[in-house]
Amino acid sequence: MARVLFFVCLFVFALGASGQNATPAPNSGEISGSVVEEPGSHPLKKVIVQMIAEEQKQGGNYSTATDADGRFRIEDVAPGRYRIFFEKSGFAEVNGRGQKADVNVVTVSTGQSLDDLAFHMLPTAVITGRIADEDGDPMTAVRVVIQKKMPGKARRETVSVATTNDLGEYRAAGLFPGQYWVAAMPPPDFRDYAEHHDSAGHDAADNDKPESPEAGVETRYLTTYYPGTTDATLASLLTLKAGDEMPVSLTLLPARTYRIRGTVTGLAPGQTPNVDLDSKTGDSIRATDVGPDGHFEIRGAAPGSYVVRASVASDSATLTARQDVAVVAADVDNVKLAPAPSFSLFGHLRLDGQPTADLSQYTVNLRQADLPDDPGIFMSPDAFGENAPVDRQGNCEWKNVNAGSYILQVYGGDGGNGFYVKSAHLGDRNIDAGFSVSGSATLDVVISTKAATVEGVVTDKDQQGNDVPVSNVQVVAVPEERLRKIPDRFGQGATDQLGRFTIRGLAPGTYTLFAWQDLSGDLYRDSDFLKSQQSNGVTVKVEESSRQTVNLKLSAVGEGWQ
Repeated sequence: MARVLFFVCLFVFALGASGQNATPAPNSGEISGSVVEEPGSHPLKKVIVQMIAEEQKQGGNYSTATDADGRFRIEDVAPGRYRIFFEKSGFAEVNGRGQKADVNVVTVSTGQSLDDLAFHMLPTAVITGRIADEDGDPMTAVRVVIQKKMPGKARRETVSVATTNDLGEYRAAGLFPGQYWVAAMPPPDFRDYAEHHDSAGHDAADNDKPESPEAGVETRYLTTYYPGTTDATLASLLTLKAGDEMPVSLTLLPARTYRIRGTVTGLAPGQTPNVDLDSKTGDSIRATDVGPDGHFEIRGAAPGSYVVRASVASDSATLTARQDVAVVAADVDNVKLAPAPSFSLFGHLRLDGQPTADLSQYTVNLRQADLPDDPGIFMSPDAFGENAPVDRQGNCEWKNVNAGSYILQVYGGDGGNGFYVKSAHLGDRNIDAGFSVSGSATLDVVISTKAATVEGVVTDKDQQGNDVPVSNVQVVAVPEERLRKIPDRFGQGATDQLGRFTIRGLAPGTYTLFAWQDLSGDLYRDSDFLKSQQSNGVTVKVEESSRQTVNLKLSAVGEGWQ
């Protein structure tokens, strides 16, 4: 993950830069090529071309645009390995097999000219339509969420979110060919946020089971999936081809909703908790009916799985509680929430062998270890965790931590390529693979700049049966199983035009190396996918500061994983 963030940050930096390096590097080279539209090989003009050096201390960042003939040239390029990015509205880069090209690496040697490089871009698709209510009237401010079906179990990715205008119309552009779900999420119903009172003027939450003003039946507009169901498991997939403009309109119908009632216990006099209901679709409803005795009621819950959360502010710490709740076809009663105090976790970071080093360039990330395979429509902030900046002496702090299981990662330095986490302890416990915590504690983390490097060449058989190097191949170093919940333990590299790859920043240990083309996202973290690839990997054991050469054969990705 640190390596991905590194290149994202560099890409953003390059977009803000103008032109090329002001001072030509000695013995510099140049790159020229063309960008064409597929299919048909029509030249594409005004394509932004960005070159980002993998090693910022050695190379630079360069930018240009294609001319009317689709050609570009970048001169005075410092020697080194570069990632090349292409950007043009309505297009996405593809490789020679028509797959999305997420990897594009070239190596420029001293004084070398790389000429006539060919790159391809595919027109993206559009989904457009209208969202209306049961009377055919337009519904405004409806979020239309486009989710792409990804390979693997329960894998989907939200790739676009559009909002309907005053005519109920929306447009979601820039979609790569593939299969998609479409969901329409209506804005909040303000009835669910208004305080309800009974005929005597008391809060509804003061009653054990308040009367419903609608005789026990309440309806709301709910998240609706194409072709018109509120059940995500019954949603239909749409297949988009390059350049498609597919009309998808939906009618939202009022559907039955239910109430969730319960009690927040252990409250001190005068304390009033906040109670929220979070759904997997990304919706959140706050209970407005919370009585002085902790009784609460949440209205407008559709059938589905939820988390009920309660939080209470106190002088010393925030008290929190959570409980999973399933709404089937009835109200849910007697939910009990007992908030417990949150606490602070402290960290102390050290650089091995350098006791006086300035550590303020690092950040330590803490996030939950157990997250659902299917994140729903919107990824929970829990998936990203909380970053704690490190001061010059190596100290950091996370506030309002709840009891649970966590993993930690360290970012910063030279972008994550030159260091690794050598050890992590909570007291006398080794927590490098994760840990559980229920109260305030101090984490001791040691990082080392003596990371290992693995390099080599990836080859495949040509039509004559000869081994030939393969460019733009993703190479992944998969750690031993106990460390696979930690994204930063995976090493990543890519082959250049000569089939060469380099993976830096590896912690000492045993890895299995794979070389894949056209692999979707982080599918390499899927345990079932890795089982299907066991016979294709090469196992290596690396030591501190070691540099090993490993030659790999291209691994086939089965049809079921594409």
